[in-house]
Amino acid sequence: MTSSTRIRFGALTAAAAVVAGGFFAAAPANAATGTLTLANTTFTAGDWGAGLNVAGSGFTADAVVTITVETADHTAIDLHDVTADASGSFQETYTPIVTLPLPAAGDTLSVTATSNLGDTSNTVPLTVNPATLPKSIVSSVSTITTAQLTDPNSGISILASGYTPGEQVNVTVDYAGDALDLGPYTVEADGSVVFGFYLAGGVATAGPLTVTVAGQQSGVSQSVTIQVTGEDVGAGGSAVPSLGGAATAAASGPSRLPVVSG
Repeated sequence: MTSSTRIRFGALTAAAAVVAGGFFAAAPANAATGTLTLANTTFTAGDWGAGLNVAGSGFTADAVVTITVETADHTAIDLHDVTADASGSFQETYTPIVTLPLPAAGDTLSVTATSNLGDTSNTVPLTVNPATLPKSIVSSVSTITTAQLTDPNSGISILASGYTPGEQVNVTVDYAGDALDLGPYTVEADGSVVFGFYLAGGVATAGPLTVTVAGQQSGVSQSVTIQVTGEDVGAGGSAVPSLGGAATAAASGPSRLPVVSG
């Protein structure tokens, strides 16, 4: 004899299967997940160069795909639309309308893609390097007295640029018949190096003082000459000519140029 309990249980199970089958049949198919690639991911701040060369595959056919450039906190700074073809692919080169910013230290920019049909993509990080300054060398002063030259709180500040970021530069100071070495110093990300010095030993005397900054890797070598004026002044109680580090002059604007006085 068949159990009525088992019959009722079987009937409920069959009904549940019908309901579940109807539910899953009504759910839409998942949208494709696309793959985004960029031909170039390294740029200089303020310059998109030849633009963003973007390519995508695996998107829904004929979908409108939005290319988004965003900051580290996912704030969109530029949007651009492209249409996928019948195979779900696209390729286009364009220049974003926003000026390429330099991210804060430790932050990055990235590019993603989403479509109007629910597609998403991987995230492609961008490397943005600071713009390098052109070749130049300037001094905080064009003339300096012997008293100022021997003062650790005064001295001379030099800004030299146009070098390879991260390289070492050697500094030579030719003064009163002596070639004095200073540094080496490490070049900043913008291709510049800033340093200050004073005469710490020997005798400060009137005459020309020439500073030469030479890059070890780039081979860039630049010089600037400062005129020293005034009576002879002994420096630091030592007869041996030597240099010491001095505080650099106040920056002048974003280029950090020393203030030049005459």
